Amino acid sequence: MSDRRPVIGIAYADSSVRDNEMRIRTYVSRKYFHAVQLAGGLPILLPAPARPAEDFTPADLQGLVDRYLGMIDGLLLPGGEDVHPRYQGEDPAVTLDLVNPFRDEFELCLAKTAYEQHKMPVLGICRGCQVIAIALGGKVHQDLGGIARVQHSQKSPRWAVSHQVKLEKSSKLANLFKQSNNELFTNSFHHQAVKDFPPGFTCSAHASDGVIEAIECNSERFYIGVQWHPEETFSGDQASRQLFTGLIDAAARNNSGTRFN
Repeated sequence: MSDRRPVIGIAYADSSVRDNEMRIRTYVSRKYFHAVQLAGGLPILLPAPARPAEDFTPADLQGLVDRYLGMIDGLLLPGGEDVHPRYQGEDPAVTLDLVNPFRDEFELCLAKTAYEQHKMPVLGICRGCQVIAIALGGKVHQDLGGIARVQHSQKSPRWAVSHQVKLEKSSKLANLFKQSNNELFTNSFHHQAVKDFPPGFTCSAHASDGVIEAIECNSERFYIGVQWHPEETFSGDQASRQLFTGLIDAAARNNSGTRFN
């Protein structure tokens, strides 16, 4: 019997720091692929290219990304470290946190190619939202210090919601969540956020202090980035489940079930 679930590629990469045994670990939280599975998708992990590789050219990277995107029906860009600000033309601020050179170019290329060439559904979570913005010509705040007026890096458990976000009434997110007052409680673990969204995108949710909490493309496509972590609240929060279901449904429409014939 064929498995007709849409295939969702999840970017993952080597850690930016060594563990206590001086080994670099390759990782992605299992909560991401569990959420994809429970929402009806078939997750596969997409590793970044092996490094260092002196002969690994931009063309090699593009070829790898095209091959990966040709294997999947939708893309999930997960959370993690800060994106190095050089990709938005800035020097590192003193408040910049850990960056991960194993991930940056790979995920930026994934996000850009998925949008411009493969035109597939994409969900970016936390860092993934910021990757989308930078890859497509936007910018992020390197740190929310002096900007934030609510707690964006909560002290409560990851599965607990923290602050409210306000959904734009006409947005895809508002239509997806169908909240009567267009407000949603989310968890929050970030010190960066989108500052300038890319051309062709708009803010679809913001916190009470004005910090952008979600962006989405203006076309009918499912190409959405959120600052919160719905994979952490999937089991107890309907909106989190609806977000993953939205990605899976869009991926199923994108593929029309033909990959597994």
